[in-house]
Amino acid sequence: MRIRVSDPRLAPDLAEFLRQRVDVAVSEAGEDELEVSLIGSYASDSMRPELDLRIRAWEAARGGAAAELLD
Repeated sequence: MRIRVSDPRLAPDLAEFLRQRVDVAVSEAGEDELEVSLIGSYASDSMRPELDLRIRAWEAARGGAAAELLD
């Protein structure tokens, strides 16, 4: 799944935040986008909500940061 960050300077911070969990693979997909995969026994329909929860936690911790899941 792709994630777009509102401020390209925050993309490395979000990538590092997501990599703190062992079940996440993250790569840069552009200046303001990351390609993220959850590894393990996630069904495809549960991967998106799980990743969304992690993004919202990052946003809350960063106060004003914003990111969105792309299809």
